Amino acid sequence: MEMPPRPPAKILSEELAHHSERAEPRLNRACDLFYLALQKIISRNHSIFCFFGTLGELVSVRPIRHRCTKQGHQKPLDSKDDNTEKHCPVTVNPWHMKKAFKVMNELRSQNLLCDVTIVAEDMEISAHRVVLAACSPYFHAMFTGEMSESRAKRVRIKEVDGWTLRMLIDYVYTAEIQVTEENVQNVALMGFLCNLQTEQHFADVVLSEEFLNLGIEQVCSLISSDKLTISSEEKVFEAVIAWVNHDKDVRQEFMARLMEHVRLPLLPREYLVQRVEEEALVKNSSACKDYLIEAMKYHLLPTEQRILMKSVRTRLRTPMNLPKLMVVVGGQAPKAIRSVECYDFKEERWHQVAELPSRRCRAGMVYMAGLVFAVGGFNGSLRVRTVDSYDPVKDQWTSVANMRDRRSTLGAAVLNGLLYAVGGFDGSTGNFLLSFLHCSEVFTLLIHIRNLRCSALCFITGLSSVEAYNIKSNEWFHVAPMNTRRSSVGVAVVGGLLYAVGGYDGASRQCLSTVECYSATANEWTYIAEMSTRRSGAGVGVLNNLLYAVGGHDGPLVRKSVEVYDPATNTWRQVADMNMCRRNAGVCAVNGLLYVVGGDDGSCNLASVEYYNPTTDKWTVVSSCMSTGRSYAGNNCSVFL
Repeated sequence: MEMPPRPPAKILSEELAHHSERAEPRLNRACDLFYLALQKIISRNHSIFCFFGTLGELVSVRPIRHRCTKQGHQKPLDSKDDNTEKHCPVTVNPWHMKKAFKVMNELRSQNLLCDVTIVAEDMEISAHRVVLAACSPYFHAMFTGEMSESRAKRVRIKEVDGWTLRMLIDYVYTAEIQVTEENVQNVALMGFLCNLQTEQHFADVVLSEEFLNLGIEQVCSLISSDKLTISSEEKVFEAVIAWVNHDKDVRQEFMARLMEHVRLPLLPREYLVQRVEEEALVKNSSACKDYLIEAMKYHLLPTEQRILMKSVRTRLRTPMNLPKLMVVVGGQAPKAIRSVECYDFKEERWHQVAELPSRRCRAGMVYMAGLVFAVGGFNGSLRVRTVDSYDPVKDQWTSVANMRDRRSTLGAAVLNGLLYAVGGFDGSTGNFLLSFLHCSEVFTLLIHIRNLRCSALCFITGLSSVEAYNIKSNEWFHVAPMNTRRSSVGVAVVGGLLYAVGGYDGASRQCLSTVECYSATANEWTYIAEMSTRRSGAGVGVLNNLLYAVGGHDGPLVRKSVEVYDPATNTWRQVADMNMCRRNAGVCAVNGLLYVVGGDDGSCNLASVEYYNPTTDKWTVVSSCMSTGRSYAGNNCSVFL
């Protein structure tokens, strides 16, 4: 006897039950509920179901209702349509995202459709940019902004080890991570770095939807950070306004709390008047108006008094862990110039930044408190005592207090938070009528007057005086003078002592091999071991607590030799020669290497750069050159955007 045909709903329920035996136990109840719902739908003769994937994935969970038109198209419930007839539920699959990520992780494990390789230490991890960007603000800022990583096929993460990075990328794809006592510090470090990346790439982050959806506590934490990397405080103000306007009715009550962290005094006066004062959200808050008045008062004060007006909002932000750039300021090419170039070690190229306010060569240069200082020098006609500071975040030069003395061919360095200007030449000469000056050389002039031939000596007299600059008080003051007059002197700080290396004194008419060091505690200079050769215009730098004297000249002889001083033994020793003869070059240490920039070889100015590796005792020429050959250009390594 034939059995009566089973109803379609019964067939479906049996199929679901059969599938659930192999599925996870939690699916059983879901299948039962689905069967009951399906029976109800069939009994009401409602619409047709389309099945995607396995039967076990089909569950109706989200009661999102739409109107069904006669043509079968769905429209949102709030859309106005006179032809609507019935309401249809929309089925949402809660396992869809999980399965999608599972497949993407399988593709990653097979290196399929991957478009970026993340590198940490010796480990390389293939991944998909879209997945990383979707799940991590760190990678979102990296891949959607204007950074070079957004286009790079390989991205190196230097701050974490390979296994930690792999574990965190696995988490992005699987939402699973195992934190143990052994790895908790590394995981926390990666979390810190992700937050640090948000600070460093603030300009990119605030343009994202994720920023607009942050809570008030997260926004306050971000904009209050001293480590924000921004071209101007305007970025912070505009980010605050954008965040509040994203949900204005709810968020405008937070304006005063947010503006407490916006450093309005650091904004240009014109921007305060034309933009901040006119912003309706500021006008409607008495506390915000108080912050604006504070900023206006700050701008009305003389420059030297502004440092006395201390608050969180007058403190400069101090970005950290940014790409290192080697800055070369002004110089002689062949006359004094204004241009400033910086070398990006990551991109391995030079690019121009804001020019000096005036021509300047033979200046001292240091990096201190997030600013680059160009100290004294020669403007093409006069030795100067002016000092300019460069803000790499604003890409802007500002004048600070003048030195007490005019100085060119001086040395400059930072010791215990003070900027020291050492020796140099003030423009005065030895006892004769004429002054013909080039570098630090002595010239013998043959003067013919009415058939009378006489020999006249004209020489530069170096300075022994030294002065220091306090950035907090914006003042210069003299300290103990050196034992020897020195122009074209190289200076550097090692082990808490300030060293003055070689130079030219003018009196002996010879370049110097002597070296002396200054103790700020004792306020006195002491001679130390002499170099093996005389060097004026030598580049001086510090690497691994050793003092390097690079190149220089002795009269007409321009050197390519290099010697290094060990303070522990008070001895000098020779190391490998440079590839080129150089004097009046800039020197700085970066990532365990000693870089020498520009200078001249006695006949022309140099645009080339080379670096010394102490491990191999070899010099290597950098492939990228400056845009112009220049000597007497201050240079240093700075960290900025």
